[in-house]
Amino acid sequence: MHQSAQQEAKSTEQGARSKVESVQHGDLSSLLQRSIVNLKAPLRDRKNIWTWCVVASAVVILLDIIVPSPYRSASVLLAIVGSFWALAFYFHWRRANDARFVKELLSEFNDRYDKLGSDLQFAIWNRGDFEKETQLKFIRYFNLCAEEWLYWKAGFIYEEVWRAWENGMKQYGRDPRVMALWKREEATDSYYGFDFPSVETLRQQKTEI
Repeated sequence: MHQSAQQEAKSTEQGARSKVESVQHGDLSSLLQRSIVNLKAPLRDRKNIWTWCVVASAVVILLDIIVPSPYRSASVLLAIVGSFWALAFYFHWRRANDARFVKELLSEFNDRYDKLGSDLQFAIWNRGDFEKETQLKFIRYFNLCAEEWLYWKAGFIYEEVWRAWENGMKQYGRDPRVMALWKREEATDSYYGFDFPSVETLRQQKTEI
């Protein structure tokens, strides 16, 4: 039984190392998707960590009571329960760090959009082709949207926040000039797989509904 535990721990360690190596060689998208102990939604998935810790500790203590006395070991019991609580504190610490990280993300994204928003709206209201400076501003906006999408896909952005941002993107996606510029930029394949919401996308969503 002891050898089996050692083999399992060794295989777990090897698996963790292989994950680290794959992250080092991956692109930005894979890095975000595999970050924070490979959780899809790092903030939402850790709310019940204390409950799971209490339940797991209770189960282990109950098993220790049921097991015949010759096989009981107080040191092993303390080690297992202590490991559960150490993990709980670790995940709680990571969750606090994630919350600070999300706050910084939201502040950064909102600041970047505030510097572009009024100019983008003014460009939409005016007719005629976009000037070069306006095109560059929309390209910066595309980059911002792609980063927002990437962090949402990685689980760092709440669904409600993303829907609000996406609704803002859709108002620009109705403008043919914006979509023509996006199609040209999309061909560069430098937006992590992000697809800017277009009129066609809106029609497809309405059809599905």
